[in-house]
Amino acid sequence: MEDITLGAMRTPTLGFDEDTNISKREIAVIQLNEAISLFLEQKFICAITLAGASEAVLAGLLASQSHASIVEDSVEAIVSVRENTGLMLAGGRKKNEIYNDWNSARNKLKHHAKGEDEQISVNLFDEAYWMIKRALANAEKLAVQIENGQDFENWVIFNINM
Repeated sequence: MEDITLGAMRTPTLGFDEDTNISKREIAVIQLNEAISLFLEQKFICAITLAGASEAVLAGLLASQSHASIVEDSVEAIVSVRENTGLMLAGGRKKNEIYNDWNSARNKLKHHAKGEDEQISVNLFDEAYWMIKRALANAEKLAVQIENGQDFENWVIFNINM
């Protein structure tokens, strides 16, 4: 058994395959394409977690280029409307509360903390839809093409808007 390096640790490998060198951008694209495929197959739980992972990686890539993610843009728009109109959009919640709310379903599907209820209530379709939309918006801001992005948009138009 040979060793591979993961960060500073050496982890034993089964020796079946060589290490893969892959860009974070490519990882996010693969994750989002798979999330959309799963969404179209109505496998919403995995679509949420994969799209959420893609959205986060793409947001990180945007941040490394000193650009805001779609979530940051959206929260800034909410804050601006509040300041200019006095309307309490998003229930008057703080920025981090809005972020946590938007990622709540993804986090509930990925994690379980001691003392948490084992049962959750979530609209899987809606959460998958919005997570994919956020990831697609981040991809667009990076000028990254998502192979099946149009399939997603077409499905929504045909099944929801008609």
